[in-house]
Amino acid sequence: MKALRCVNIPTTKIETMREFYAMVFETPGDDSHGGPNRVEFQTGNVMLVLCRVSTPPVVHPESCGLEFETENINAEYERLKNAGVSLDEPPVTYPWGWRAFGFRDPDGNHYDFVQYVGGNA
Repeated sequence: MKALRCVNIPTTKIETMREFYAMVFETPGDDSHGGPNRVEFQTGNVMLVLCRVSTPPVVHPESCGLEFETENINAEYERLKNAGVSLDEPPVTYPWGWRAFGFRDPDGNHYDFVQYVGGNA
């Protein structure tokens, strides 16, 4: 079996991105393994790592996004909205039983917060 352990997000705006992710994940991040060029955010069993690069990354709007499960999708939506995050739309419940909303980080990477709400909602 293979398990995803780490996702690296390249950025030229590491300070801005660190502030954004610290707010989103409600943790300051850890820069003890690379100083100002690397910031780690532990999210469950997967580490999300901001890596400073010299050339701004090009993020295609249809690129792969990351999805994070939360226990209270409506509360997370309100928290991020009140913090000024530009959200795609209010939470939507899908026929397969998941409720979700999406947003982008300052570099344009796409994220969804999701919550399983059961059955054929």
